Amino acid sequence: MQHHINLVCASAINRTKWNQCVLNAANGLIYMQFEYLNAVTDQWDAIIVNDYETVMPIPWRRKGGIKYAYTPAFIQQLGLVGNLKDLPFLAIIKLLQSRFKYGTLLFNYNNNFIEKLDLAHRKLNLVLPLKQPIEACFLNFRSDHQKNIQQAKGNNLVYSSIISIHKTIELYKTYHAKKTPHIISCNYKRFEQYCTNHLVNEAKCFTRSVLKKDGTLLATALILKDNKRLYNILNTTTLVGRNLKANHYLFYLLINEFSEQDLILDFEGSSLPGVAEFYLGFGAKKEYYYSFHYNKLPFPLSLIR
Repeated sequence: MQHHINLVCASAINRTKWNQCVLNAANGLIYMQFEYLNAVTDQWDAIIVNDYETVMPIPWRRKGGIKYAYTPAFIQQLGLVGNLKDLPFLAIIKLLQSRFKYGTLLFNYNNNFIEKLDLAHRKLNLVLPLKQPIEACFLNFRSDHQKNIQQAKGNNLVYSSIISIHKTIELYKTYHAKKTPHIISCNYKRFEQYCTNHLVNEAKCFTRSVLKKDGTLLATALILKDNKRLYNILNTTTLVGRNLKANHYLFYLLINEFSEQDLILDFEGSSLPGVAEFYLGFGAKKEYYYSFHYNKLPFPLSLIR
């Protein structure tokens, strides 16, 4: 089968056709939506195969006159989405490398072809299907999680949906900003504006929190939602919240709220062993996506790492 492969700038993309491809594809995640890419990336171009049968965004920046692919904040997975059958993957990689001779590209969990390439690295994600009743989900929790949830129930904690997006982001920054220096002030600002001005109105963004009865905030999560997944984008627990097992209770009640729905709770990793172990305790399954770093710059620029 012959494929027509084009590399185009974002301004030339048919937004409706792009979003339809993402919506219909099993691996079309929220990060791939046209509006989301416009909101959180500096600039982006895209690979489009045939009449939007397959698409792939390429976020990019320019430095010293060189355009390079980069990994934006608040995006975990990109890559090729849509019909992947018989695609000439290597030809696609060569095409994008002809435009962007240096950079790092993210490929989604369904793009395992990338493992065959040198310098491609597998990264851990954790997911939990929510089709089951909460009772069945709870039985699959690790025993220490079950115990901690029972303990939290006795602490008279309150599950809340009223904490603002702004407050949730600010709490995250307080506890995690130093650990995530690649996320800078303008990244948070653009993301918050997009969530507040667009995603909330479409019921694609919300917060869930656990508080003490006196209103003290203990744990928060900012969740994005599409037709396939709930995305745990920002999760924070205070020091007091840890002692009261507030984060265990938060995710137990989130799972309960959306149980028996045809959705997947996407914990978004993590590469940090302690965080991964926490999410695995809810019966989450391992799912891998990919990071591909390359350098096709001419010498001596090729010495750049």
